Amino acid sequence: MKKIFNTVACLSAALLAFSCVMDKIDTQITDEEAIAQIRLECDALESYTIQSQNPQAVSFRVSSTTPWTITGFENSGWLTVEPASSAVSSLSEDVTVKAIANTELSERSVTLKVTGKNTDLSYSIRVTQMRLGKVTVEPITDEFEMAGGTQNFTVQHNVAWEATVADDWLTLNPASGTSDGEMKTTTVKATAAAHTGLTRTTTVTVVSGEDKTQFLVKQKGHTLEFVPLEDYSIAPKGGDLVLDVTATMAWTVESSNNDFIVTKVGDNQVKVSAGFNNMFAGRAATISLKPADTGMGAFGNSVEVTQDINFVLAGNCVVQADGSVKVTEGESSHIALKEGMRYGKIVLTFGEVHFAEKAELWYVNKVVGDGWGAQLFNWLTVGKTRLRAEGTISTGHGLRIDKDSYMSTDYSITLDELNAMTSYEMDIYPDTEDETHLHMDFLYNGTLKCEAQCMNPFYGNDLVGNETFVGVYTGSTTADTWFVVKTCDVTPIE
Repeated sequence: MKKIFNTVACLSAALLAFSCVMDKIDTQITDEEAIAQIRLECDALESYTIQSQNPQAVSFRVSSTTPWTITGFENSGWLTVEPASSAVSSLSEDVTVKAIANTELSERSVTLKVTGKNTDLSYSIRVTQMRLGKVTVEPITDEFEMAGGTQNFTVQHNVAWEATVADDWLTLNPASGTSDGEMKTTTVKATAAAHTGLTRTTTVTVVSGEDKTQFLVKQKGHTLEFVPLEDYSIAPKGGDLVLDVTATMAWTVESSNNDFIVTKVGDNQVKVSAGFNNMFAGRAATISLKPADTGMGAFGNSVEVTQDINFVLAGNCVVQADGSVKVTEGESSHIALKEGMRYGKIVLTFGEVHFAEKAELWYVNKVVGDGWGAQLFNWLTVGKTRLRAEGTISTGHGLRIDKDSYMSTDYSITLDELNAMTSYEMDIYPDTEDETHLHMDFLYNGTLKCEAQCMNPFYGNDLVGNETFVGVYTGSTTADTWFVVKTCDVTPIE
């Protein structure tokens, strides 16, 4: 038994020794064999070119089975590489190369080298940044004479450039230039054509890539223009607007709207006159200066003069395209003056008119004082002219108008006459020299329909408010009642 045990033990020891020898043979490789198995890969291009201004970043990937580094940029001062070596946790990285703007007039470059540990494998990457493209323009500063002529400007450049002019009265020679990268100066001859018109300007533009330089060129000429104003309006009630003119030639002036009359005052002023705006929309005119000599061309200066309306439209009032107003029945529908008056003449001209039974058309001149009031009105369709008091009015001359004690004058007008109405005029004026009495006339289509006299509620009183208006007032529902007022002319009587 002892012999058998010894034999088995010897056999086991022999097998163990053989296994160790075989394991040593499998795991032992030479250094050359280990280096041959290292992998280093980079997907970068061989070279990159980036802009001088706002340079774009460059990206590539390095994959390796051994630590790696990127060198060649450390002393450049303008290029950074992130990361510049493999991380401990990974041998595969995305690399970003960034450059700052190149402000130099020459290009610059570096060669990046990607190398790995324990391997001769490597990659070279050339990064070149373009030089600053520089174009400096020394512009024309003097004005050209009216007779034309030539002036020069210069272009300093190390890149190609091109120049253009906004108007064809100025030409350039040469209009472009090239460069081999070295700074050079090109002289450009600018030639202006002769002219007899107004002072004129044009723009010269010099372009190189995305860079652009512009300057103005001016040529002397005649001056014909209005001196600017802050306000070019005429009061709604009418008036004048004086415009100063700067001119170096004989000139004329025109208005685009006959409602605005232009008058030349001497050699340096224009007076624009407009009467009472009798329409129901604002109006305007273009006032234009022109050379007296038509052979000088159609140049000049113009301004727009405006005039607002004199009326407040209330209720069912719609302004038409021609500036008239259509008034439809309704208790609040009326046309009122923005500024009331004591005495005056009001003339309304009508277009289409359509009154139904019981419709009412009033003219009212109303005054309100401290604790009193009065209405002088013409009640057209009813055929009455009245002075009606609210409270007791003393004129200061011993005259009194008490409440419910009013003047009333009757007249007759038919519905057919009302619908044939083309003009309606109310005249209110002092009847005596001391103005203690009023006179009121109503004219229908130019014919006097009513004449009334009464004590004057407006005289001798400190007015708080004064309102004048005409309108439609209905005693019943009369949807068929409407009329069109084409114009309303108002002439105050002092």
